[in-house]
Formats: sequence, structure tokens, C-alpha cells
Amino acid sequence: MSARLAVNGRFLSQATTGTQRYALELVTRLVERHPGTVVLHVPRGTEVPAGVAGAAEVRESRARGQVFEQVALPWATRRDLLLSLGGPAPVAARRQVATIHDVSVFRHPQTYSRAFRTWYRAMYRVLSRRAVRVLTVSQFSADELERVLHAPPSRVSIVPNGADHVDRVVATQPDLTAYPGLAAGEPWVLCVGTFARHKNLGPALDALESAGIASVVVGARGSAAVFAEAGAQRWSRAHFAGRLSDEELTWLYGHATALVFPSLYEGFGIPVVEAQRLGCPVVALDTGPMREVGGDAVMLCDPGHPEQVVEAVRRLVEEPDLRAATVEAGRRNAERFRWDASADRLEDALTRAGWSW
Repeated sequence: MSARLAVNGRFLSQATTGTQRYALELVTRLVERHPGTVVLHVPRGTEVPAGVAGAAEVRESRARGQVFEQVALPWATRRDLLLSLGGPAPVAARRQVATIHDVSVFRHPQTYSRAFRTWYRAMYRVLSRRAVRVLTVSQFSADELERVLHAPPSRVSIVPNGADHVDRVVATQPDLTAYPGLAAGEPWVLCVGTFARHKNLGPALDALESAGIASVVVGARGSAAVFAEAGAQRWSRAHFAGRLSDEELTWLYGHATALVFPSLYEGFGIPVVEAQRLGCPVVALDTGPMREVGGDAVMLCDPGHPEQVVEAVRRLVEEPDLRAATVEAGRRNAERFRWDASADRLEDALTRAGWSW
């Protein structure tokens, strides 16, 4: 066996979403715990955080993108155990611990282009069979891997997301001049997500708009100007902020009446525990892993009745005791999800895959 663990570092060349955060937090802890034992393979031109680069050997490929991941990486790591945490992984890798965060390409195919879903379905089928161990982020997702991909539970390890990365973020108020109503003190909610169909953002905004509840939407694809223009008639009380920094998002969590998380399908749902840790009540649909991840601190709504989302938000505004209790319960729940504990689980999964430090 190789003396060092190979890590797929393609995630460092991508924009940061929950998937990339998951990979970075776990890789950072691995290299801190085991300095000098990790070899991080990255595409050409990738910037590696100093904390990771200082404790791991970094090997920069001449290739980028899919060519890096599917062609160059399997060859470069042919004698090693390869760890892929970012979702996509090389199907030709000989010995690999791969991560499948969810199977939305099977459950909600209409969300994706034909080329995208065809590739991801094929890739996940191969990975679920060839990887020496498969990681996923919740018991719900592990059950989905068994139902959809027939991945034996004995080969799957649950390594959940953490929430405590928000502790090191200093909140910074974003520019609210584009939506003066927020600065005026009226109740408003935060939505974090995209317009992918299974994220169910449009129907949630419809319900909020009908009730006269203002919202800030973070993460929806496209620029703030594009979405503000596109939604000017349909959602006059929604402000599309586009992508914000962690510092700006943290400020929004801290000042919103609630996080409205209307997704119909998630592997985990990291905004839920981020919000809870920062004292923001969560209103979500009773779907997927929400009971598992959010605990008893999430105000769950029937997916078939979007008006329940409005009712929950109104209760948080009108009942201060309920809001305070929900905030406290959320903080307790989020404490269950810490990155160090997830790193412990990752190390156990690697051990089960035959690795020893």
C-alpha cells in the first residue's frame, strides 16, 4: 500500500457551494491531523489554500476539468487509494473512496439537461459498484443509494456536513440600497438556493409574494440585475442578491425573520444547520432528510400546501416566545453537526476501506 493518501482536488477549482465546502472542510482536517501523508492532486491553475498546501504535497496536473478528473487523475493515482469528496469522481480509478451526496439526477431528472443527467447517472452507477467505499451525507441519502443504485449498506459510510464553519465568519452587512424595505425594519425572510426545479423556489416565492412577505434570495443562478429584472412583475417583494460572500450571508442569517428552505429533495441541506447555528429559525418542507437534519427545531410544512410556509413565518413574527424557543432548539440541534466529528467518521470510513495512517 502507498504510504500516502491521494485526494481529488478538483473541487478547489470550482465555485463554492455546499459540495465544495464539504470537501474543503474535511480535507483541511485530514491534512492537519496527518501532515505529510496526503497528496492533493489539482487541475492546472488551481489556487490551494495555504493551510492545506502547507501540510500536504500538492501535485498540479497539466489538465483541467473533466480531462483532469476522468483521464489524468486515475493514471496519476493508479497505485494509491484515492479519496474523492466533491461528488463527481473518476470512474476509472482502481481504488477509490467516492462521495455521492444525493441521487437527485434519478429522482428529479427534469431538473437537469439530458447530457448532464445521462453522464451523472452513468457515473454514479459505476462508482456505486467500483468504489471500495461510498460516502454520503445522511441516513436518508444512504437509503436512497440502496434503493436507487442498489449500493449495499455495508459499503456505505455516512459522513454528514458540519455547521461550525460559520463560527469563524465575521458578519458583514451587504448592500441593501437595492431593496430599501429591508433597511426599514419590515419582516423579511431569507431563501438560499437556485431555480433548479427540485429546489422549489418559485412556488415558495409565489406564496410569500401573495402574503406580502419580503424575501432575499441568495444563490439563484445569474446576476442580481438579471433576476431583479426577470422577477419584477411576478415577485415585486423579492430581492435577488445572487452570490454573496460568507460574511454577507452570515449577516443575513442573523437578521432575517426566518430561513425559508422549500426544497423538495436534498441529500442534507446545509443552509438549515448554518441558519440554526446562527440563531435563524428555519421553515422547511417535510421532505427528504429534513427531520433527520433539522431535528425538532425546524417548522415543517406539507409540500402540497405552500400556504403553510406563510403561516409559519407569520407565527414567528407574531409569537416572540415561539421564535425564541425555535432559535434555542435550532442552536442545540446544529451542535450535533461539527466538522471534527465528521472528520472522525471519514477516518473510520477510510479505515474500513483498508487504509491505515
